[in-house]
Amino acid sequence: MHGRVFTIEKKCTACNKCIEVCPVDMANRVYRSLDRKRRIAVNSKYCISCGACIKVCDHGARDYTDDTERFFMDLAMGDPIHLLVAPAAKVNFSDLPRLLGWLKSMGVANIYDVSFGADISTWAYLKARQELSLSSVIAQPCSSVVNFCERYMPELLPSLAPIQSPLICMAIYLRLEKQLEGKIAFLSPCIAKTDEIGDQNTGKLVSYNITFDKLKRKLAEMHVQLDQYPETGFDGMQPGIGHVYSRPGGLGETIRVTNKDLWIRQIDSVRRVYPYLKEYYQRQTKQLPVPDIVDILNCTGGCNCGTGTEQKISMDDIDYKTNIYKKEQLANQVTEKDHGTIYKIEQYFDSCLDWHDYIREYSSKKIENGRFTDEDLDDVFYQLRKNTVESRNRNCHACGYGSCKRLAQAVKLGINMAESCIEYERSGLLHDTLTPLLNHAGLESALEQAMWMYHTNQLTNLAILMLDVDDFKLVNDSFGHDVGDEALKAVAGSISKNISSNDSAGRWGGDEFMVILPNTALEGAQKIAEAIKHSVKTSNVLPRGEHFTTSIGIAIAQHVDNALTIFQRVDSALYEAKKHKKSKSRSNK
Repeated sequence: MHGRVFTIEKKCTACNKCIEVCPVDMANRVYRSLDRKRRIAVNSKYCISCGACIKVCDHGARDYTDDTERFFMDLAMGDPIHLLVAPAAKVNFSDLPRLLGWLKSMGVANIYDVSFGADISTWAYLKARQELSLSSVIAQPCSSVVNFCERYMPELLPSLAPIQSPLICMAIYLRLEKQLEGKIAFLSPCIAKTDEIGDQNTGKLVSYNITFDKLKRKLAEMHVQLDQYPETGFDGMQPGIGHVYSRPGGLGETIRVTNKDLWIRQIDSVRRVYPYLKEYYQRQTKQLPVPDIVDILNCTGGCNCGTGTEQKISMDDIDYKTNIYKKEQLANQVTEKDHGTIYKIEQYFDSCLDWHDYIREYSSKKIENGRFTDEDLDDVFYQLRKNTVESRNRNCHACGYGSCKRLAQAVKLGINMAESCIEYERSGLLHDTLTPLLNHAGLESALEQAMWMYHTNQLTNLAILMLDVDDFKLVNDSFGHDVGDEALKAVAGSISKNISSNDSAGRWGGDEFMVILPNTALEGAQKIAEAIKHSVKTSNVLPRGEHFTTSIGIAIAQHVDNALTIFQRVDSALYEAKKHKKSKSRSNK
């Protein structure tokens, strides 16, 4: 059973675009499917249904669920169902009146324009702001924004407008004022509206969220020809200019009909909205000025380009159609008088409605560990082969997080893997498969680079260590190759713990390791060698408390050296160190 937004596994290429656009750290989980390919699943526990991943996926690997099929099944059973239509339908359906006619022919009862509910919301916002002395409110027609605040920033809940969304305001109005009975469905541009209509705090007055996109698919599936159906208008009263709610800044447009001086911040798009919410709260806590009203929408282009739409409509076409209707409604509804602006629909609300009926409450649904916070990431960076400050701050965006630290946090939490790092994948050509150190080719490259830097006077000194495990064959023969592998990992760990991020180390082959120490003289190299030997000897790897040791040769670069000659000298030094150790061992017997 998948959540609201889900992955179609066979289409997923793990391109990481979904991770890159997601405003929630934990909402994507990288895994390997049965064919061993990387895939990215949606973790519904953390997902806020913002739909950004659906918009950005080039492969059609993200989809969502709504109530379209259930709506038509119930309609066919003869259930009385009324339909509320989002204002965005006016620009998303080229033949909306005939669509409404078809829906009526399918058994839909009354059909209402949610623009009227938007007018109620605006009126109630202004009432609440005045009577509750609210200095600043965040508008909430957007369910994804509510989801985010309730789950990840419950400290913002007191700032969310204490008024229901246009959809729920419309449903309340119909139930209270028109005594409407029967189920209510919503023709919607938004995936997240399903979350809203299922919320206890909205009264569960609406039963279905039918998105534009899924309805269009249904029309195609049923081979419906809309030109065969009569044009049908909306039932109920004519709205004001609430239809502009569906474009960015629309709430501000409706407020400014009668309140021209309020400071209204308009903001839309996933990339801007959620960082702004954090900024807004920080400004509040520092007692810095914040807008009177934040007109905030999750989707770029607002609800007209919502997550449940085809998203193919031109913004100019949207504005053109919206402005024509707005001009008509302003001419019908607004009269300028010497004492102020008369807005007919607000006069009706003042005389007939009680704004308290439209109050909305919120519940903290805080998710613990929904954000990355772990700072102790050395072990993960070691796994990612990121052993320098520079390598830990590549921040190349290829993994989707835009930050090496955030990828490391995801790997530590088990929702991503090292292979998501492009640098890790590339470095695999130069890294040992058993240990996180360089392999033979990687060491050759690092040694050539170090010698070049030494000969160009970028390094004052250069020391090379060569080491191997004493009697490694005996370790394998006595304890097995799996224990031998653990012994090699222990050597690699001992080396890594005792060198700096400017040094290089790798497995030359078998049980032999090389360490390259820039700007290190003989005395410093000897100290590091002794520290590595002590660390290996005290490692707790072999059974029965037994230990193993290493021998280490040291060579200090000279100006006559090249990569080959210094390797030959350090290799000879290792041979001499082993020869001396064996001689000393025999003399001690």
